[in-house]
Amino acid sequence: MVREESIESFYTRLRDSALASASTSPLLVFPSTSDVDSLCALKIMGHVLESDSVRYACYPVSSFKEIYKYTGDNLGPAADEPITILLINWGCQRDLKKVLEIGPLARVFVVDSHRPVHLHNLSDQNDRVIVLYTRDDEQQADLAYDFDVSALANASDLNIDGDDFEDEESDSESENDDIEREEEEDRDGMRKKRRRASSDPVKLFGKLKREYYYMGTFHGKPSGCLMYELSHFLRKNTNALLWLACVALTDQFVHERLTDERYQAGVMELEQHINSSGNLDSTTSVTLKDGTKVTAPNSSRIAYEYEPRLMLLQEWNLFDSMLCSSYIATKMKTWSDNGIMKMQFLLGRMGFAREECKQKFQYMSIEIKRQMKDKFERFLPEFGLTDFYYRGFLLLHGYSSRVSAADVVYGVTALLESFEESDGSCASSQFGEAYDALSLTKLDKLETGMRQAIKIQRSILRQGSAAITKKGSIRSGSKFRWVKLEDSADTKLLCHPQALTKFGYFLMDALREKGARMKPLICVCYTQERSKVLIVAICGKPRLGAVQGNAFGVAFRSSAEETGAEFFHELFESSWIVLDAVAVNLFMIRLTQKLL
Repeated sequence: MVREESIESFYTRLRDSALASASTSPLLVFPSTSDVDSLCALKIMGHVLESDSVRYACYPVSSFKEIYKYTGDNLGPAADEPITILLINWGCQRDLKKVLEIGPLARVFVVDSHRPVHLHNLSDQNDRVIVLYTRDDEQQADLAYDFDVSALANASDLNIDGDDFEDEESDSESENDDIEREEEEDRDGMRKKRRRASSDPVKLFGKLKREYYYMGTFHGKPSGCLMYELSHFLRKNTNALLWLACVALTDQFVHERLTDERYQAGVMELEQHINSSGNLDSTTSVTLKDGTKVTAPNSSRIAYEYEPRLMLLQEWNLFDSMLCSSYIATKMKTWSDNGIMKMQFLLGRMGFAREECKQKFQYMSIEIKRQMKDKFERFLPEFGLTDFYYRGFLLLHGYSSRVSAADVVYGVTALLESFEESDGSCASSQFGEAYDALSLTKLDKLETGMRQAIKIQRSILRQGSAAITKKGSIRSGSKFRWVKLEDSADTKLLCHPQALTKFGYFLMDALREKGARMKPLICVCYTQERSKVLIVAICGKPRLGAVQGNAFGVAFRSSAEETGAEFFHELFESSWIVLDAVAVNLFMIRLTQKLL
């Protein structure tokens, strides 16, 4: 069984394989540099491995091709020594046995929140790739299948030549056409059609495979949360690891990779862990020099409460956080004079002086801080802001130091994308900076990332307002809209996948508030080379009951190929691609034709 349906058995196989190959090579761990969830999972897994005395080496990667720099020929069929590698938050969407040319002595373990998983990676016939794929988690995913994915994966030998993730649309087109003809012949309903399809296993396989991949890409449970469950099962969990799980879940929430319902379910699960850990009231008695005894927290502790949708409030000030945060900016149009006046009127209604609101938050009046939640809940509904608070996590130390999980995500993501090449590769030193920023003892690095995140958010507001107000900036087609960023100063901050995706969500929210019909949005931004552009596709926030995720991956690659221009489609999100700048217009024409 290659598909491991329990976290415990997955880790047992990983540990045994790593120990068996330890004499020739340590366990090679390749985390994705694309998201904070990957770092959280890496830190938790590192803690578990070290407690079991498993040797490992870590090499952060940003694209599929980077792994070859570290493995060489050791993964291939010519290798004469066993090797074990672990991929964190990447790989499951591609046929790894084929792409990495995995030999008989190599074992590749995958912990990845990206969906769908390539069927070859789930097949029982593939004993070289072991994917963590728990049935309970898949049933709770935002998009669910109405057929047995395991059975479909194991039936892949029925159509071996055509079973490829990227070519699935063209490969299964003929089978789908046959089934459609059968449906036309049967006007009485679906029963006869299903019987006919079932009578031909190859046609049935083609139909189900097409349905499986047609749903597009989406995300499953955060890898950081899965790894915390592992540490909890092995009784190796600590409050520091629990905090990383909170950050991992918040990473998906902040970057809009999961529905509100699944986020709430994840929050409730982590709240149970927080309550059972007993850290909420973790205090100790301290005796001062004069003999006075006082109670004080003995360590950092995790709390959960309703937080405002104000970005980096603890590091910023109330006025600018409200001005630039996507939630308030798009609803009140704070880029306009009327929007700023409306926001100032709101602050006046709450009784908050503008000068006080422009002070750094930690220096604001304690009285205002105490009144904030009550005032916001009282007056915001008058301005149409009805879901301003969400359930979030805080890390508290002492009585004054507090940092929210959302702010950690903003700061660490900004660090990850501070130094990135045009092909998406990230300097390993910068990955180390982001990794350290997650540590409870290196808040100075986190603060550096938060300041960078503030710069990025300001540029999102500037470029977003320009695109909204300047006629013709956002071009609209029948299936999608697209926008191209030209400003050289802001493109230096927004030419990274996560930053450009945040810009896209800002635009989609602003268009929704204007009453525009919702369509997918494609954002184009020059890279630092200026001869290349980064293109990302955004389909909107996942919602309960949706039938499709982001389906632009296959169309991106085939459209880029037809332009004849040089492109790079090896990043870990299929809806991200790097293309020659001169080919953008032709790429959009080809993309429009494919989606008609």
